[in-house]
Amino acid sequence: MRDFFKNKLGYFPYDYQVKVMEVLLLGKNIILSVPTGAGKTWASVIPFLYAMANPDVHFPKKMIYSLPLRALANSIFEDVSKIVDGTSIQTGEYSKDIVFSTIDQTLSNFLCFPLPLSQRQANINAGALIGSYLVFDEFHLLDEKLSMATTIGMLDMLGNLCRCCIMTATLSEGFMKALKGKLENYEIITLDDFPGDKAIIGSLKPEIKKKKIQVIDDKISVANIIKKHKTKTIVICNRVETTQEIYNQLATHKKNSNDDDAIENTQLICLHSRFFDYDRKEKEKQLKSLFGKDANDQSVILISTQVIEAGMDISCEVMHTEISPISSFLQRAGRCARFSNQTGKIFIYDVLEPTEKEKILIEAESKEDKVEIRKLNNKYLPYDATLTQKTFKELKKHETLGGNIPNQLIESILGNEEQQIISSMQAGQGGGFNKDKIRESWRTCQKNNYRNTIRDIQSVEITLMSHEMENEICKYPYRYQSLGMYKWSLVGWVNRISQSENYDPEDWLVKALEESTIIGNDEDDNYQLTKITDFKTIPAQVYVNAKYFGYHPDFGFNWQYADTFGYISPKKEYKQKEDEFKALSKDTFYQHNMGLVRAFEKEFLGANSSKLDFIFKELGRFIQMPELHKDDFVRAIYLMIVLHDYGKLNTNWQSPMQQYQALKENISTSYPAILAHTDYDGNNVNDQQIANQVALHKRPAHAGVGAMVAQEILPELFSENDYLKSSISMAIAKHHSPYSVTYPKFAISDENYQAINVLLEQFSFGIALKKKGYEGKIEGFETDWYGEQILYLFFVRILRLCDQKATENLKKYFND
Repeated sequence: MRDFFKNKLGYFPYDYQVKVMEVLLLGKNIILSVPTGAGKTWASVIPFLYAMANPDVHFPKKMIYSLPLRALANSIFEDVSKIVDGTSIQTGEYSKDIVFSTIDQTLSNFLCFPLPLSQRQANINAGALIGSYLVFDEFHLLDEKLSMATTIGMLDMLGNLCRCCIMTATLSEGFMKALKGKLENYEIITLDDFPGDKAIIGSLKPEIKKKKIQVIDDKISVANIIKKHKTKTIVICNRVETTQEIYNQLATHKKNSNDDDAIENTQLICLHSRFFDYDRKEKEKQLKSLFGKDANDQSVILISTQVIEAGMDISCEVMHTEISPISSFLQRAGRCARFSNQTGKIFIYDVLEPTEKEKILIEAESKEDKVEIRKLNNKYLPYDATLTQKTFKELKKHETLGGNIPNQLIESILGNEEQQIISSMQAGQGGGFNKDKIRESWRTCQKNNYRNTIRDIQSVEITLMSHEMENEICKYPYRYQSLGMYKWSLVGWVNRISQSENYDPEDWLVKALEESTIIGNDEDDNYQLTKITDFKTIPAQVYVNAKYFGYHPDFGFNWQYADTFGYISPKKEYKQKEDEFKALSKDTFYQHNMGLVRAFEKEFLGANSSKLDFIFKELGRFIQMPELHKDDFVRAIYLMIVLHDYGKLNTNWQSPMQQYQALKENISTSYPAILAHTDYDGNNVNDQQIANQVALHKRPAHAGVGAMVAQEILPELFSENDYLKSSISMAIAKHHSPYSVTYPKFAISDENYQAINVLLEQFSFGIALKKKGYEGKIEGFETDWYGEQILYLFFVRILRLCDQKATENLKKYFND
């Protein structure tokens, strides 16, 4: 393992990294806590790469690496891409061997409301997590009641069906022990057990006075930033508005500077969440060249929000930061003197002026005093004021962050509080940790479950538009880029603008998109924009008037800087999409099913048929049937595929298909094959006429028929196991939509039945299927155990993806 690490990265691992590899590859999960810059990313990634290179190691063949912020996911993706084949790695999507994702994407996929997909596709990606190696980086940044609790609930539900590494630099010892107590088969690894590593890890050297700190009882000072600047300075603010204000003050100072000025030749960079995609990505690229390990000597000051406080491998010699809770602060400090033998100074500022701070310490006597104190405490947002103030007070006791001081700070500030967090997470119904909410999400597949399980930040997507763009937006509302911000911040902006003397009451500030109720001559004009006057009702997507709002590539979206007004949203990069109604490709019932079989073998089993070995070995134990092995599960999947379209043999389904294809091909006799698909083209007028003639679009639903017969014959083949019976049958029922639970009246002729009998004989299934039935509802899950639904999510992903792939490109998988 040491040699493998060296071959990949060019240097030998630390002892703690070897321990991580050993623990994971021997079958346990890990809670890993090491300081920032100590190599925890590679500690988690290399075990997966080692297992991929050594197939005999019992370990998952897919890794999903989740982070709280998209910028962090992109940054780590770029680092890992340098040593991994690009064909096996991606961000966001879930089809490759290595996936870098945001925690929102990962959880929404598992919860069956994937953010970028439609509800009909809601049950496709959840199964990707089953049998995968899951890494959760910067775990401390998750919302304890929502995303953190849901993640713990998910991991508890998955149990032995995954391997997991939870990583952070800032969890208390008590929290880690409590977390280990709630999850099965986890081991805690910290640097405390590896004193030899502490002595040689570059980010911890020099040991004495590596990072000096100075706490200042005042707000952040532009004058002090200029005065203390050397070559590389990072300024971190809690709010975007403060970031923009400091950037513009520095830019003004630089513009008016002379040759003796400290920042006359200094580059300024502003980064936060309110940039359009291109500008944000360009800035992220710049940071690595200007603040990375191999940075040039360019003098530069970065002014940012907390978007850079975790995951980014950058460093400075001087840092100025507004105070934040200790976990956040230590992450910020990790961007100062990060690399070997660097030293740095961190200046820590309050968010209140001394006079304001005195006010919040005085007991409120009147209603006006209470309102004023609440406003002052709100200046600590987005953080908790009490925890932030406690951090500020504790930091005053120290002059450096060397040695064990960070751990002392975590324990003194968070120790008792974090242990209580675990208890509160567990206090919910259904075993706590949002498990009932997870099951409700599986049931409804509704995106409104997001606020109950992942994140309760009310974000608004904003498009900057001019009056001249209105007609185009009504036709193509999603053609322009948007950027996000907190809803109530935008409400505050528009209220102030609407009350200013520059605003014309007859004009508009914000518009919302609605489906048009006006039928015009242009059939494409499906939307209209409606002026919003009650700003509290702002929806999740809005269009704002560029006459009153500004944007600048250097410092982003704003309302304060009039010289940036008039900037409109850029258009999205347009990629030609295949027509949603493209012509289908005709295939027979046999060809289609064999296409699915080959797609399963190629895409899921892999070239050496081993890609699912980990999950097949663990599934038997998970469903308390250890006698079931890989061959049994593969055989169950073959049966699922063979049965999935059994309903297409129903006379009321097959006859219109054959009639349509015979007319299209000018065949005067009955069509000579049992079909799975015709070559109907919805864009072809002649095809539409033939389809109407034979009532092609009035065929009954077909998925439920295969699900119903599966429930009858599965017990014969796999003994009496309710889990397999319900999970496979529900996967068949829901292979087009997660809401399908019924089957129609059906009658399958002997001639049509022969099409499936060929497949049953080919795969040695000595069974006879029911040929007639009345309409009804498919029995759902047989037990109350959540594992039954997890098994269904595993099977339905395989079936749906194989069905999609074989339908889109049959010749790739089966050409006979």
